[in-house]
Amino acid sequence: MNKTQLYIGLTVFVSGVILFGIMHLAVAVYLPHITGWGSAGRFAAVLDEIGGWIPYILSIALMIIGLVITLSGNQKVRETFNLEE
Repeated sequence: MNKTQLYIGLTVFVSGVILFGIMHLAVAVYLPHITGWGSAGRFAAVLDEIGGWIPYILSIALMIIGLVITLSGNQKVRETFNLEE
């Protein structure tokens, strides 16, 4: 496994986790100020009001990309899925 690839993958994954946590914290802080919500629920209503959909989706994408980068460098994973270098 290439250490650089491992560090990059873990950095991207941790960045996604931190952004995900910050978005949930922002939703939790703003939630008491919401007076009504639609059929999508309170969480979606808060994300709409604070404009948080882009960072929320970006955080999930970063976590997935980080996992893919990290796991693609693992030799056992490469052998399991028959990936060639």
